[in-house]
Amino acid sequence: METIGMGGSPLVCIHGFSGGSRNWAPVVPELAHRHRLYLARLAGHADGPPLPPGTPATVRALADQLERDLDRAGVGAAHLVGNSLGGWLALELAARGRALSVTALSPALGWRPSGNHLRTLRIKLVVGRRVFTAIAPVAGTLLRSVRLRRALFNGAMAHSERVSVADLVAFGQDNLRCDIYAELMDSFLSTQAQLGRIECPVHIAWSELDALIPQEPYGVRFRALVPSARFSTLPGVGHVPMYDDPALIARTVIDFTGSLDN
Repeated sequence: METIGMGGSPLVCIHGFSGGSRNWAPVVPELAHRHRLYLARLAGHADGPPLPPGTPATVRALADQLERDLDRAGVGAAHLVGNSLGGWLALELAARGRALSVTALSPALGWRPSGNHLRTLRIKLVVGRRVFTAIAPVAGTLLRSVRLRRALFNGAMAHSERVSVADLVAFGQDNLRCDIYAELMDSFLSTQAQLGRIECPVHIAWSELDALIPQEPYGVRFRALVPSARFSTLPGVGHVPMYDDPALIARTVIDFTGSLDN
């Protein structure tokens, strides 16, 4: 877990499935003005620790590792912001009493394993990973094409043309460095996840142009899972909104945490 800055209340940023902590790079400068930042690195993911030997790759195991990381950093409870799987993990940590607040950006967890939505999502993710693998040796050249960027990244971003080639290459590389990809995906399919009681304030903000886990149907369950949460829509952004509109995402987080810190 990387620490940035020393001032303000603690804020932990949790990236999504097969992502990396550098997903937060576009919003770090603004968030660091208001908070002491901790950038989580999920177990089994890019630059993250391995899971303990014999530990199955599950969301619970990732949450356990995050708790250990918080303990090592001397953080008892913090504001948490998570995207996708990171949003799910932020809510799980909140149910464990480790959150001052949660801002969940298009959080995972809203599917039902008995339905077809998660199986469709799995196909999209696996196809994307295969494409990243195929183009990896020449990605820096191929991704100069705006048309190709949109074809490859329209699941994750609404405006990949705003993102540098270097950042897009890094995004694909982080995906390929997820060592627990298949096992963790299998656990999504086999587990009907629930949440414990959450006492802290929660803001669930869904990306308007999310093509990966759109609010309909993936957001519907959250009104029952977190009935006290505040809900909003993030205009003009895709599933990993930090790339599409960093100013909007930083403001969304800071407005919520600032209203609680003041």
